[in-house]
Amino acid sequence: MRKSRSGLLSILSLMASLLASAAVFGQAVGSPSTAVAAAAAEGEAVYNQYCATCHAAPTDLRTPARTALATFTSNSIYNTLTQGVMAPQGSALSDTQKMQVAQYLTGRPYLATRLEQLTRCAAPLTALDLTAAGNWNGWANGERSARHQPASGTRIDAGNIGTLELAWAFGMEESSGSRAQPTIIDGVMFMGSSSGNVYALDLATGCAHWTFLATTEVRGAVSLVHSDVLNKALVVAADNSNRVFVLDALTGEKLWHADVDSNPYARSTGSVVVHGSKVFVPTSSIEVAVAGTLSHACCSFRGNMAAYDLNTGEQLWHTYIMEEAQAVGTNSAGNTVFAPSGAPIWDAPTVDAKRNRLYAGTGQNYTRPASATSDSVIAFNMDTGEMDWVLQTTSNDAFTMACTGGGGNSHPNCPDPGPDLDIGAPVLNVTLSTGKDILVAGTKGGLVFGLDPDDNGKVLWQIRVGRGGPLGGVHWGMSFAGDIVYVPVSDRSTGGAEDMPRQPGLHAIDMKTGERLWYAEVPQRCAVDQRACLDAYSAPASTTDDLVVTGSLSGYLFAHDQRTGAVVWEYNTLQDYATVNKVPAKGGAIDSAGPVLSGDYMIVNSGYASFGQLPGNSVLVFRLAR
Repeated sequence: MRKSRSGLLSILSLMASLLASAAVFGQAVGSPSTAVAAAAAEGEAVYNQYCATCHAAPTDLRTPARTALATFTSNSIYNTLTQGVMAPQGSALSDTQKMQVAQYLTGRPYLATRLEQLTRCAAPLTALDLTAAGNWNGWANGERSARHQPASGTRIDAGNIGTLELAWAFGMEESSGSRAQPTIIDGVMFMGSSSGNVYALDLATGCAHWTFLATTEVRGAVSLVHSDVLNKALVVAADNSNRVFVLDALTGEKLWHADVDSNPYARSTGSVVVHGSKVFVPTSSIEVAVAGTLSHACCSFRGNMAAYDLNTGEQLWHTYIMEEAQAVGTNSAGNTVFAPSGAPIWDAPTVDAKRNRLYAGTGQNYTRPASATSDSVIAFNMDTGEMDWVLQTTSNDAFTMACTGGGGNSHPNCPDPGPDLDIGAPVLNVTLSTGKDILVAGTKGGLVFGLDPDDNGKVLWQIRVGRGGPLGGVHWGMSFAGDIVYVPVSDRSTGGAEDMPRQPGLHAIDMKTGERLWYAEVPQRCAVDQRACLDAYSAPASTTDDLVVTGSLSGYLFAHDQRTGAVVWEYNTLQDYATVNKVPAKGGAIDSAGPVLSGDYMIVNSGYASFGQLPGNSVLVFRLAR
């Protein structure tokens, strides 16, 4: 039994009957056993009382409908109610009730024991080359957030990508999504997971050098760095409890950890970034969902960034991007309203060593009056944490998930909703061929901006790449090579510039001028009436010297020619996979994590059930044919 699942000891008798009904985690049950059916019957009453108001007929794409919840695993629903975005709503339920409602929604048993069976590597790690050409370190493979792997780091190109073969697959345990993008260092794959494990896996075989169990889910990419002070290679990461931690990269031993923001709704979803001896940690929040609770006094969270000493864990600075929320009135339920609030930071920050700055994008406010730092690019001084400048791309934007339930905008915690147009894609730090430095930021509103880092973020150019909306627009990340930025666009939802046509696909933009060079519409691969299938580019893109690789919410992976945008290769990840850790796995929507390229290998996360999309729990490791 997982020690992190507190409270389960009291219900082992219930679990015994449920475990007997299925042999493997996530196994679909066409005809549920008597025990599962009995639990599901109780779960229906719990669902109707606590959940149906929002999920029976949601008015917003961000709230999964009852039919979408049926595609989850019981464990993933239980985890969401226990430690995920629905934990505040789940706090009203006992552990038994959470399992019952999970089994009612899915028709599958909750499994309390682990199935993962990793093969241990025969030899321990003894050294790591952190300068190897094929490394992909952290979220964006470099401090500038380029998401680029040059020919010196990968052999994959337009001429041979068609020979890629699936070398092995990994199953994310207890999950209906695969969100933790791997990092590749010297032939070792370092990766977080939904179960809270951090893994060091051999890239060639998938055997495990070591594992480390964090407090909770590790969603972001980990970074590796060498400490001269400690004379060690270190793994740096943060888990969903907003705890940053550092491990010995050779053994997985924890050296230190620190809890960043004491706000109970603070979470770490964006990847940490390391520069020199400083660790930078962005902080996001689940209060956007907690606001859907009628009794909640909304809202207290405020976006923040913190810096820690790599070697000691000492906090160097902690900057909140707005003043502390104050009471500004009461809502229709009689609860106090606090403002300003919100503006989470859920993207990986970008380093500008030349100017000693750190750039990050922010999300919308939760209450009104709104702050001047929501939906913004913020430049932090890396030594002090002071905000050198702020460039706001959408003003007066406030939104919570209270606006998406059955009551619509009448919910007491729905703040006269704005368009919800975050900057969730990391800001790009580019030196053009002209010698000019430029920042590039994309918004969920479908706008891309070129900004001047030497003039307080002055807008040099802007271009619309789609109508945008709360689910993109530009959602998770862009990539650049040379003077061209490649922008994946979702445009799957309403709520943006409704007078504009949808432009889901890939856009190539000359960063010197802001001119669009070409647009490739996302290939249509969803069958008519294929539930939860969407043809849209929401995932981040990655580039080689001649390719742009990105995934679709349809579950297909595509490689585009950089010169023309033509599709030169595709792969359908919607399959079942045998995995090296013996966890049953399947592919799904490709969304929050992008392709990673290293030597002969390409690694892709497949599966993202949020927002009514295709569930899956796979990490796929492709290799050029030999």
